[in-house]
Amino acid sequence: MATKSKQQKVIEQFYKLLDDNIEESLSYEQRTAVEDAITMLSVASTHKVDIRKSFPFWGKRYYFAFLLGHDLRKSSRNESSLWALFISVLIVIGGITTVSLAILSLYLIKSALGIDVFHNFSFGVWDWFKSLFLGS
Repeated sequence: MATKSKQQKVIEQFYKLLDDNIEESLSYEQRTAVEDAITMLSVASTHKVDIRKSFPFWGKRYYFAFLLGHDLRKSSRNESSLWALFISVLIVIGGITTVSLAILSLYLIKSALGIDVFHNFSFGVWDWFKSLFLGS
């Protein structure tokens, strides 16, 4: 796999630059942790989508980067629980909005077809919709 060879080259380059005494003093756990950190921070880390573009604008160059892939960083519990809460709230709001719009659409279709579920009772939504969009 090409990614592994790139990662291995970056790690080997790191150890070449590191002092020999320090390298020998590293335990197996320390060595593994250092290699994982280098892999995650280096160019060798891969993304499913990696778009990096630069463009000139008013005499200066600007860049934009769009990266998409698995987050391999370790996050704190607070960060992950707040993010999970935020996503949950967004999903609930999206679900409520979708269900509400579906019910409204069905009600408008029912009213347009002239179907009365309860005799002489209306919420007034159909009359409001007709006056707003149909002008009658």
